[in-house]
Amino acid sequence: MNRMASPPMAPARDVRRPAGRGGLGWLLAAAALFTVAVFAVAPLRLPLGWDEITYIAQVSAHPSEVVMPPIHSRGPGLLAAPVTLLTTSVVVLRVWMTVLSGAGLFLALLAWRRLRPGPALALAAIIIGSLAVTQLNAVQVMPDWWEALGALAVTGLFLRAVTIGQTRLVAVLLAAGVFFLVLVRWQDAVFLVAPLATAALVVPAWRRRGTLAAIAVGLAAGAAEWAGEAWAFYGGPAGRLRLTAREPPKFGLYFSLPRQLRVLVGGCSPRHCPPWVHPSLGAWWAALLVLAILGIITTRRTRSAAPAVPAAPAAVPANQATTAAVPATQATTAVPAACAVTLLAGYALFDPQAQPRYLLPVIALAAIPAADGITWLAAARRWRAAALPPVAAFLLAGLITQHYVLRAQAASLHHRDVRWPAQASYLRHLGVRPPCILGPGHLPVAYYLGCTPAWADQHLPALLARPPGPSAWHQLHVPGMRILVYIRK
Repeated sequence: MNRMASPPMAPARDVRRPAGRGGLGWLLAAAALFTVAVFAVAPLRLPLGWDEITYIAQVSAHPSEVVMPPIHSRGPGLLAAPVTLLTTSVVVLRVWMTVLSGAGLFLALLAWRRLRPGPALALAAIIIGSLAVTQLNAVQVMPDWWEALGALAVTGLFLRAVTIGQTRLVAVLLAAGVFFLVLVRWQDAVFLVAPLATAALVVPAWRRRGTLAAIAVGLAAGAAEWAGEAWAFYGGPAGRLRLTAREPPKFGLYFSLPRQLRVLVGGCSPRHCPPWVHPSLGAWWAALLVLAILGIITTRRTRSAAPAVPAAPAAVPANQATTAAVPATQATTAVPAACAVTLLAGYALFDPQAQPRYLLPVIALAAIPAADGITWLAAARRWRAAALPPVAAFLLAGLITQHYVLRAQAASLHHRDVRWPAQASYLRHLGVRPPCILGPGHLPVAYYLGCTPAWADQHLPALLARPPGPSAWHQLHVPGMRILVYIRK
């Protein structure tokens, strides 16, 4: 018996390529709006902070004896180098970092272009870019914002490689992204790459040697750069690890999750974290978490309702089309959420200190599923009318409240950091000139004076014992300041 030939099935729409030609416009608009917002509200005259000085002192036109802490990485300083090597103007530096931050946000979102529609990525950019900690870090020479952008880009490139198909360009960019993570902050890179590599090994459809090789190459390049710095400045890798262990806090297990979350209300400093200062901010962060969870749940439902076999992309062999496409939609939300959890665990378990900027990579990754949740609410006919007003209120509340948090944080930092140039000017008036050594706790003042600071791995007795020896130094009494200053006799 002849079977009736079934009509040819129309190819299913590939849900992984929703951006279309208009996606790029959304990304450009989001990055441009973020850049303009930072120029409008961020403090471009903010003096250099303590950590900023340790990063830029190595690549600065200003003569400096400040040595970068062995636990730090050189990425932030290299990003600022095109300006700091030419001028000491703080305003020019802030403008450069702002423009660079806008470009970095665009590139990080570009990695997700074939995984998300343009409006969803723009929503994620609004969530990330509206935060006070984001706008403040966008003008500073700090690693956290750049680690957040690197985490977004690497996660997006990884998902493109395993769900759409890996090309040579994606492999090169993935390796470069992993190297960038290590160059900016190697500790965070470990906690981000670990779940990605685990997923590539556990999910059968994702076991592609090219993807794992790209990750391995990026890690190897970052490790080689770290080891090269160790040999050049710290006496080798063992010496760098030994000096790192001497810096506080001591390496060990901590449970600082309550403290890490409490900093998000805007009332914490590195050494003091009072009770909830702005309870309304706690409600906003809770709403963000709910939206992220909703995004994860709804993408799973979307996947279950999607066609069984989406069209296979050209880069994936036909016999792998079904297995490669099955986890695509759900994975592009679950994977960044998993990476956010591992990054949060790294700080909650191994770092007793807490600052809002530490959580920037976590928030950036969580913004993707949160934008998915908002997109689902806007598209669901059943919930659209009831959900859109609260969602609009959520976005508007974030813009308004975070603006006040930014003003308070910027004022606090300005009050703290502006005293260091003034103190350096006072000591210069008293005759302090290089060569000179300043006691512990005054590294920024030493930077502005061109003196050698005593801190962490540079202890005062060891600095005084350097040639020509302790007898060559004279301790200077400074009226009105509790500071140890040594100048040559």
